[in-house]
Amino acid sequence: MARSLRPLSVYPITTRTLEVLRVADVTPGMRRVTLGGPELAAHTAANGYPVAAFRSDGFDDEGKLILPHPDHPDAAGPTQADGVLNWPHGDERPLVRTYTVRRWDPVAGEVDLDFVRHGVGPATTWAYRVAPGERVQWAGPKMSAPHPAGADWTLVAGDETALPAIGRWLEEWPDGARGQVFIEVADPAHRQLDLPVPDGVELTWLSRDGAEAGTTTLLFDAIRDAPWWEGTVFAWVAGETLTLTPIRRWLRNEKGLPKEQVEVTGYWRRQEVVLDESGALDVEATEHESGVFHELSELAPGFALRVAATIGLGAALGGAARSATELARVTATDPAGLGRLLRYLASLGVVATTGDGAFELTSLGRELEDDDHAAALDLGGFPAQRELGGLLALLAAVRTGRGDHERWFGADWGTRSVDDPALLTARVEDDAEFAGYAAGALASAPVFAGIGSVSVIGTAASTFAAALVDAHAALRVRVVAAPSELAALRALVGEHERVAYAAGSPLVRTAERADAVLLAGVLPTLPDADAVHVLREAAASVHPGGRVLVFGTILDAELADEHDYEDDLIQFALTGGGARDHGAHEELFAAAGLGTAQRTTIGWGLTLYALTPEAG
Repeated sequence: MARSLRPLSVYPITTRTLEVLRVADVTPGMRRVTLGGPELAAHTAANGYPVAAFRSDGFDDEGKLILPHPDHPDAAGPTQADGVLNWPHGDERPLVRTYTVRRWDPVAGEVDLDFVRHGVGPATTWAYRVAPGERVQWAGPKMSAPHPAGADWTLVAGDETALPAIGRWLEEWPDGARGQVFIEVADPAHRQLDLPVPDGVELTWLSRDGAEAGTTTLLFDAIRDAPWWEGTVFAWVAGETLTLTPIRRWLRNEKGLPKEQVEVTGYWRRQEVVLDESGALDVEATEHESGVFHELSELAPGFALRVAATIGLGAALGGAARSATELARVTATDPAGLGRLLRYLASLGVVATTGDGAFELTSLGRELEDDDHAAALDLGGFPAQRELGGLLALLAAVRTGRGDHERWFGADWGTRSVDDPALLTARVEDDAEFAGYAAGALASAPVFAGIGSVSVIGTAASTFAAALVDAHAALRVRVVAAPSELAALRALVGEHERVAYAAGSPLVRTAERADAVLLAGVLPTLPDADAVHVLREAAASVHPGGRVLVFGTILDAELADEHDYEDDLIQFALTGGGARDHGAHEELFAAAGLGTAQRTTIGWGLTLYALTPEAG
C-alpha cells in the first residue's frame, strides 16, 4: 500500500469559545459567519489544561460547532483535557455539527464558517439567527492535509456543502497545478462567481434547477462525461453520502484508482425530519439513521447486518428493487437461506418489499451501500474477525483470566492473525491506516532529536519507521517483527536506505543494540508479567544511556466511553492484556527497573513514555 498523496499533520484537539464578529450572505443560498476573539490565541483553559493556538493549514480542515440543545439549553459542552476533549456523559448534551473552516486569517484573528441555506437543522437555524456579539463554542481542527503531492492533475467535485472547502482550495491552489472542478448548487443564483480559477484549472458549475439536494446524479454524470486526462490523478469528492457511493465505486472499479488516490467524503445525508408545532426541527423525533444503524449492530441484528455486508447485499441491490431469486444469483447464495435473511432484515426496517414481492433497501438500509460500513461489518475482514474472536473467547477470559480463542479457531489469536495471509494483510493495513494519523506527530517528538538509531517493535512498525527517517536526516531505524510479518510491513512503505528489517520478537532482546527502542502498541497485547519481561528485554537492547520508548493509548476513566471499554474487553479476551491507565503503566515500569518515566502527549491524546534503564 503506497503512502497517501495528502500526508496528514495532526494537532492536539482543542476547544474554545469564540465571538461572532460579522454575519453576511455570500449568495442567496450561503451565509457566512465570521468568528474571532482572544481564545484563538494559545491560552490556559479554566480547568488548567493548555489550549494550543488555533491552527488551520488545509483547505478542508473541519471542526465542531457546539450549539445549545433546544430541550437542554444549559447542557455543558466538552472541556479541555490533555490533547483531547472531555465530552459530557449522560443524555443532556449540546448539539454538535461539523463544519469546514472556509477562511483562517491569523493576522486579523478571524475564522469564517459558511452555512448552506437548506432545511431547518440546528446549525442552519443558528447561522440565520445569530448576531454579532454572541458567543459559541468550537472544537478543532484536529488535523490538516495539503494539496495532493505527486499528482499530475486533480479531480474535484462536490455539492454546496463542499463549496467552503473547494472555495478555499481554489484560493490557495498551487501554481502550475492542473485540475477539473465540478460544483453542484441549487440554482444559478447560488454560484460564487468571484471564486478564482487558477491557470490550469477548469471550473464547471452544475445547477439542480429546483431539484431537491441529494436527489440527482448531476455530479456523477459530469465526472463520467468529463475528459480523463493523462497521468496520475487524485480524486476528491464530497457531498451527500448516498449520492457519492456510485462515484466512489466508479473511481475505484471502473477507473482503477488505488485507495491513496481517492478521497470521497460524505458531508451530509438526506433523511426525514420532523417539525414541532412552531415549524422548528424536533431534534428528538428526527431519527439520526446512522445512530439507529449503530444500535442495530448487536447480536442477531448485528450478525444479520454483517452477513448482508459480507455477501454484498448493498451493492447487489444498488438502489434498485430485485427479487429474492435474482439476489441469490447475484450474491451466489442459497435462495432459501437468503430469503430468510431478507425476511428478517425487512422486520428490522433494513429492506422493504415492493408490490411485486421484490426487495429494496430502505433509507436506513442504504447504510449498507457505504463502503466504510461494509468494510467494518464484513465477516471476512480483520475488524469483524477480531471482534468475533474476542467475543467468543470472552466467557473463558472472564471466568479464568484467559480466553479460549484456540478452542473456537484451532489457534490463539496472535498465531492466527499472522498465519492467515488475508488476516495478516488486513491487520497490517488497518494498523498502518490508524498509525498514519499519529506517525508524523510522534516523529516530531523532542525525544528523537540527536539520536542515531532506533529499533521499532509493534503495531505499524514500518509506518512509524518511515515517519522517523523522513523527520530526521541522520537517523537509522530497524523494524523488528515476526518473519511472517516482515514482507507485509515492507510492502506498506517500500524500501529506504536508512530502514532495515530484522526478524525478532518483543519477548527477546534485539540482536543489535540501538540508542532507543520504540514499543508501539505492544503492552496492551500482553498480560502484566509478559509486559514487564518485554520492558526488561527492551532495556537490554539499548546502548548505555539509551532509552525505552512506550507509545500508545492510555486509559483515562474520565474520558473513556463504551467503545474504549469494549475494545479493552476484546483485547483482554484475545491476549490477556488490555487497556491500562497511567498508574498501571508506572507499576509495570517500576517492576521492570526502568525508573521514572517522562510522559508526553502526542497528537490526539496518545501517550509517549520515555524511560532510561537504571544502571547496573
